[in-house]
Amino acid sequence: MTASCPVCASRETADLDEGFDAPVLMNRLYANPAEARAAPRGHLAFAGCRACGFVWNRAFEPEKIVYDGDYENDQTHSPAFAAHVEDRARDVIAGAHDGIPIDFLEVGCGQGGFIATVARIAGGRLRGAEGFDPAWRGADGEGPAGSRIHKCYLDKHTASRLALAPNVVASRHTIEHIPDPPAFLRTIRQALGTQSRANLFIETPCAEWILERGAVQDFFYEHCSIFTARSLALALRNAGFASPHVTHVFGGQYLWARAGGSHADEAADVGPAPPLSITNVRRAFLARWRDDLAGRAANGPVALWGAGAKGVNFALLADPAGRAIDCVIDVNPAKQGKYLAGSGLPVVAPAAAATRKPASIYVMNPNYLGEIRAQAAQAGLAADLIPIN
Repeated sequence: MTASCPVCASRETADLDEGFDAPVLMNRLYANPAEARAAPRGHLAFAGCRACGFVWNRAFEPEKIVYDGDYENDQTHSPAFAAHVEDRARDVIAGAHDGIPIDFLEVGCGQGGFIATVARIAGGRLRGAEGFDPAWRGADGEGPAGSRIHKCYLDKHTASRLALAPNVVASRHTIEHIPDPPAFLRTIRQALGTQSRANLFIETPCAEWILERGAVQDFFYEHCSIFTARSLALALRNAGFASPHVTHVFGGQYLWARAGGSHADEAADVGPAPPLSITNVRRAFLARWRDDLAGRAANGPVALWGAGAKGVNFALLADPAGRAIDCVIDVNPAKQGKYLAGSGLPVVAPAAAATRKPASIYVMNPNYLGEIRAQAAQAGLAADLIPIN
């Protein structure tokens, strides 16, 4: 990727850290430990823009990324995350103008879960829904709730597959996977047509949240483009979307942007760029959690709760020798019985974890601590729960 900022073209950029290697696909699980430990890796060399705050991986190689049916990132088995998804669906429905019938498009729709949520909440007001995602496991052109899901990326060629002119569009947790996010946004704008007044909603991780907390486990190879509120508003405006408005959701971890499609205008200045060096922060993170893990492992088995990207990275950063962590707990049945990329740790259900008698469990996302405490008690897990903040 370029040395200048992909969003604002400024050359006032800086390397965030000395870089390290990580699995290329954090949400791909494997059938056995050997395959998991041999998962392809890529180099993380993140840089940040001093002008707009955008953060990107200079070493990203898009040809390494292949999304297919083995990619599993469904988080809605968590009640907290499911509630968050419903809130975003209500926002999208409210974004269709003047109570008219909804023609919905989702770019990067996964297995259609958000489309199904929008359909359930919108009811009879939903006239049609379409989605694009190469990781779609179903038949091409079919999807949940009568929708049509196209097993491909949305681009200027595949946009011709659209059977409807969407009046509201969403793209959740997709733009961070795109090495050229301005081009991605322009593609959506062009697909809508010059006369479209459709509102676009974007959800993506927040660079400020990661950098201000020194959450080095939140830098993933897949996430080659990480936005601040300021850089996301700028990217939307430059792509031809009007009046971008960016807020923080899910405890501040995600940005939620809404922008119109009628014409471009000036975006408000939504704050300065965050700090652009985390080398010392990463070293402190490693020292803290490696020491903590060694002490806890001496007193009994240690588990992680959360087999997503945070868990993949934490296992590799805190336990590089692979000796201190026993297993990873996850409530998603599609992940259970599989093995975590890089570390090869087994992924188990809470009830199965109870038979391994962990003394300590690291909670990968503190947003889930309350529900995890209840699930652990129900499963008979008496371990200490330690949130990774």
